[in-house]
Amino acid sequence: MKKTALLTCLLGLLGALPASAAELKDVFGKEVPIGQGRPTLVLYANKSTKEELRQRASQFIYGVREKKPIVVIHVDLRDVPGLFKGMARGEIRKSHDESLAAMKDLYRQKGEAPPAELDSSLYMVADSKGEPHKSMGLAKGFDRVFAQVLGTAGQELARGAFSEGARQLSQAMSAAPAVASRKP
Repeated sequence: MKKTALLTCLLGLLGALPASAAELKDVFGKEVPIGQGRPTLVLYANKSTKEELRQRASQFIYGVREKKPIVVIHVDLRDVPGLFKGMARGEIRKSHDESLAAMKDLYRQKGEAPPAELDSSLYMVADSKGEPHKSMGLAKGFDRVFAQVLGTAGQELARGAFSEGARQLSQAMSAAPAVASRKP
């Protein structure tokens, strides 16, 4: 009985560990490098928050570009019927490519060349059961993008509604240690 209770507690703790501790993979099967030396902006979204994400994310990311953040977008698929989850994953892959193209265009509009690490900075994760969203207190069908800023070691620095908390999130990202530039 005690062993069962201990095992249950350990399993509960494993579920509460940050995303960096779990093997987190994006919709392309790539591991997400949270806590590996770069700060991370984690955005929690779903189909009803797509427009807010489009309008605000690129400018925010451009504003903290000197930190070279990893951007992880957890897409909640709890509202998508089971038969359509595969199609939703395909749409997420398409959105990933469109988002990278939009970011590159933004850099060019600002008169800058897109950074080399941009292609390896965006990860979109399809969450069929919405576990990460539940851990943030987001109910099925939430209507605002929620954000979390993680430091270079994966520790949480800030969290809150993305649009309303952009300033606080930006300050937290700016307070993260600088990323050392790698020389070839």
